[in-house]
Amino acid sequence: MGIESTPRETLTTTRPQDRIHLAPAPSGRAPSYTRRAFLTTAGLAAAGLATYSNTLARHELVHSKITLPIRNLPDAFVGFRMVQISDLHLHGFTESWFLEQVIGQVNAMDPEVVLITGDFVSRGGSQRKITQAAGECAEILSQLKAPQRFGILGNHDVAVGANRVIEPLEAHRTPVLVDSFFALERGSDLLWLAGADDASIRLPDLDMSIPLYPKAPVILLAHEPDFVDHVVKHPRFPLIDAMLSGHTHGGQIRLPGVGPLVLPPLGKHYVQGAFQFEHMKLYVNRGVGTVGVPFRFNCPAEITEITLQRA
Repeated sequence: MGIESTPRETLTTTRPQDRIHLAPAPSGRAPSYTRRAFLTTAGLAAAGLATYSNTLARHELVHSKITLPIRNLPDAFVGFRMVQISDLHLHGFTESWFLEQVIGQVNAMDPEVVLITGDFVSRGGSQRKITQAAGECAEILSQLKAPQRFGILGNHDVAVGANRVIEPLEAHRTPVLVDSFFALERGSDLLWLAGADDASIRLPDLDMSIPLYPKAPVILLAHEPDFVDHVVKHPRFPLIDAMLSGHTHGGQIRLPGVGPLVLPPLGKHYVQGAFQFEHMKLYVNRGVGTVGVPFRFNCPAEITEITLQRA
């Protein structure tokens, strides 16, 4: 069972607060409320909440900072900084200008590596629109200034056709790890990035994703966080030092005292933030975009800055 912890977060966009002035009731008269007035007020409040969730809240960005303790971390990777973004969903409800704003903030953090944990586009719509969205997403991601960047597939990417997403990304120098791994090298020191295939529609093969004899730390990228329950039972689990996921959008709409209204399959148990599984930490990013409805409430989009330290 994972143990959740809370990352340090900084809201990186600001908005003016509305001021509401209530006029006093006339002297000697108590205000009266009819059923019609109540319904009208409730309707206006609901409309205002929907407008806030669609416009302001959906475009708020939180900058989270976490530290990942890694066993036997090589000297060259102590203090190594990565940035994780996830669930871009370009042209689902995510506008190009908003994704460009995200990229601008990532560039300002000056990380050494950017990791994109799936769902570059959204399923639904015509093939032409999906192809256009995948190509534009790849072009915008090419504006990242980090020396290296990598992606993995999400369930929406596989649903629209994995190659339709992979080809433009790799043509714009964003490698996609699909049941494969890559060695980050700093001098003679190594750090392995392992990318699992999507677990919602296909079956990831951890024997292909995880090096057999890595002799260096391994960070696993897997879109669906609940896949961790399979990971911890796999023979190569002892080789994995950390796992990064997205998929849940943090619930997207979280009511105080209630929590998330809707969660996707394979995203119901580990919804957001950090969880510990023996030696391995799982971190679940809330993502950039939205699906289903173009709303976020009490659940802002997230950019995660990750600093590696020796455990």
